Formats: sequence, structure tokens, C-alpha cells
Amino acid sequence: MDKRLRLSVKGTIRFLAVFAVILWMWNFFRSYLLFLMMLLMIAGVILSAVSLWLVCDKIREETVLPSHRVGKNTDISCEIRFVNPLRFVGFAIDVTYRFGNLFTGSMEEKKEKLWAAPGKGGSLRFLINSRYAGRIRVSVEAFCVYDPLHIFYLAYQTTQGAEVPVWPMFTDEEDTEELFECIEGFPQEEESRRRGTEYNPDYEIREYIAGDELKNIHWKLSAKQGKMMVRERLAAGKEKVNVVLPLAGDLDENDALMASLYGMCRLLLSKEYPIQLFWQGVDRGLCSRFIVEAGELENALGEILSTSGVREFGVIEQQMAMEHPAQRYILVKTGAYKGVYVTS
Repeated sequence: MDKRLRLSVKGTIRFLAVFAVILWMWNFFRSYLLFLMMLLMIAGVILSAVSLWLVCDKIREETVLPSHRVGKNTDISCEIRFVNPLRFVGFAIDVTYRFGNLFTGSMEEKKEKLWAAPGKGGSLRFLINSRYAGRIRVSVEAFCVYDPLHIFYLAYQTTQGAEVPVWPMFTDEEDTEELFECIEGFPQEEESRRRGTEYNPDYEIREYIAGDELKNIHWKLSAKQGKMMVRERLAAGKEKVNVVLPLAGDLDENDALMASLYGMCRLLLSKEYPIQLFWQGVDRGLCSRFIVEAGELENALGEILSTSGVREFGVIEQQMAMEHPAQRYILVKTGAYKGVYVTS
């Protein structure tokens, strides 16, 4: 932050215009009262500038969003607060802030004015409707604090903000569905058990990936190898199910795909199927997470919803064919079926 006081062009012009009128009147009438007014105006400018300079390091902003995740089509209350440490002087503040959904990539910028009262400060409150699943982010890009006479100001640049996840719609009735009714072409449970391995080890070791839970870190092995290693638990008796999320460019379709993914993965976990979830990351590379419990599913969905969901249609199927050839997987869909079981 630049601590230098800067002149406000409009405020300076207003002050000089008033001062010039009083000076002309004093020159014409030679009144001591007018002369005293000019001295008070000059003293007021000095005191106003000093009061602003004294708080240059003490004015703080805070963006407040709900601490828990919310559902779709919810009016989210947002508040941007400013603290004024002075007890007898208030400040006017111009705020430039951005808000939008990281998953849909929609962002909007607005400018507002507010008053920071002495000793209390000020706040800006507004509502954001969570139309789509994703992660709502509100951040203050910049703000200017003006002295009481609006002649000087301090300019602040900031990237601080707050986020709140917006979760896909889900109904408890989906847990009672059968997999072959939910996923087109999915084999009956007896057939899946026959194809499952008779024995799997409790876990395998792999390198740490962002989003892995800390409780799964193998600390001793990590210390020996000099890099973070985690235990990836495997389930015995049922074959691991690959699930592919084909995000594209249509926001409504992506939103429906996330709802299908959430309900279908919960259903798979309730049937004790381990899941290998695949999706396109920020760099358009193929990302994957191994999921065997609800908490790991929540973490994976949170990671997906925190990045842009706008993708090129059909690319992830090509990536799966290249990087994981001849593997069966469930391609997430919308409509009557939540997915299609792809066998080749």
C-alpha cells in the first residue's frame, strides 16, 4: 500500500472555488469574520490531512460470507466491513469489489460508496443468488479512503476475499436406487462381485496429491524419501469403479452433471464400491482421486467446484482412451440415467 496522500481533483477544485469566493468577499468588504473563515479553512485542510495520514496503517477491510456451504438458488448474504479507529472523525470510502462463481467462470465488478463512522466504521451489504453449484467468491479489488473534506485520499490495492461452496442438489431417495437402474449398462451386483478380486491389500503407497487428507500421510516413509507419501486404501471383494466427469461449455449441463455425479457416487459408496474419479483439471490435464468414504467424496467435489468448469466437449473421453486404454468406466450423464457404463 502506498502511504502517500494524494490530491482529489474534484475535492481540490471545490475547496479552491469556495476559498476564492470568500477571498473575493474579504477583499471587497475587509471583514475580520471573513478573514477568520479563511484561516479556519486552511487549518481544516491541515487537520483533515493529518487525521487521514494517522490511520493509513489502521484501516482494515473484511469480507464476510456464510461459514457453511449453501445450496443452489439460495440468496447468500455478503458483507464488506471497514474499521475506523478514530473516535471523532469519519471517512468516505469508494470500494471496487468483484463477485461471482469460480466454477461457472462468471465474474462481475461493482463500485460503491460508503461512510465509515467514527469509532465504528462502515459496511456494505448485498445478496448474491447461488444459481449454479460451484464456489462463490467475493473480493475487494481496491478502495480509496477520503479525508473529511474530500481533498486528499489514500489508495489501497488488495486481493483479500471470502468464498463459500454451493453444493449440488441431492435427495436422500437416491440412496435407495439400484445401480443398474441408475447407470445404463451397469452389471448386476452378483456379476460385479465375481469380477472383483478375492484379496486386496489394506492400502498402497503413492505420492501426495493436493486434496489428500492429512490423516492418510505416511510420515515415516515421507521422512525417508524426502517427499510426501500417502496411503491409498483399497477395498476387497468389489471391483473398483472408474467414474469420468465430462464437463463442457454449457453451464446448465455442467450444473446437472455435478448433481448426477454427487448422487451417483453416494449410491456407489453406499453399495461399498471404491471409486476412481476422473476429471479435467485447470491445465486441462487429467486429474483423479480415489474415494472410499463420504468425506473423500466431499473433498473431491470441493476441489472440482473450486476451479472453472468450462471445458471443451468430448476431450476427456479422448484422454481416457489414450491414458487408460481398455478400462471400463462410468461416463456421467443427465436425464433418465445418471451415467453410462462404457466397456471399451
